[in-house]
Amino acid sequence: MRSRLALALLACLATPVFAWIDTGHMVIAQIAEKRLQLDVRRQCEELLAVGGDFKTNTFVTAACWADDTKSRENGAWHYINVHFRTDGKKTDNKPEPENVIWAIEKFSKVLANRSLPKAERADALRYLIHFVGDVHQPMHNVARDTDTFPNGDRGGNDFPVVSPPSLKPEPRNLHFLWDIGGGLFPSVPRPLDVRGKREIADLADRIVALMPATSLSGVDDPDPSRWSAESVALAKSRAYSLPVGSVPTDQYLRAAQRASAERAALAGYRLANLLNKLLHQ
Repeated sequence: MRSRLALALLACLATPVFAWIDTGHMVIAQIAEKRLQLDVRRQCEELLAVGGDFKTNTFVTAACWADDTKSRENGAWHYINVHFRTDGKKTDNKPEPENVIWAIEKFSKVLANRSLPKAERADALRYLIHFVGDVHQPMHNVARDTDTFPNGDRGGNDFPVVSPPSLKPEPRNLHFLWDIGGGLFPSVPRPLDVRGKREIADLADRIVALMPATSLSGVDDPDPSRWSAESVALAKSRAYSLPVGSVPTDQYLRAAQRASAERAALAGYRLANLLNKLLHQ
């Protein structure tokens, strides 16, 4: 049975679709929700009934709330720019102090503090569901410095690529190529209808079947700085292996899709662990 499920997922991974921002975050939340302890799931449901809107009023759809409400104030909380160069030159650029690691630590404390207003803790929960996903996306963790972009390429936003005809929407930069998981996630409109809920659940189940928690290392690691370090290593070794201005090969896309599936699985498992720790009574 597992073999057939794995083949089904690999068939999905070979079909370029989109997009990480909504569907990927909801898949991560779906994976996490199934691993929540019963009392923790109940508390999450109670908190998410406060605030939010009709598009983000469930645990799964709340994963998109932080993008829906992104502003100048909280935009930097979605990423961390760990600067590096590939030309042998030195860089002294440092990440901004308020970044995705900072945000996960900040809102973990808010959520765990039961003396705070429910509305504040509810928003903290929404942020955590989203930011744990963001820190597992490799390009949300790096900035490659070059002579052309001495302050960094903004996580690959300034790294042009030529979209293969098969990818829709067409990625024009490396960041967006990885935001869509190299073509991993199908577009699922919100608010979710019955079909959309089924599509999210099915993809989450396939990823879990192919990449169960027992098959991945570091699932129980609670440190978001180490989650980020994993993403940095993956960005350097795999994402930036693509030449600037080139068309991603089928081999590159398959590797990006598989890597994104593994990162989504880890994000889901670790999000559940985090919430179980913060909210278990």
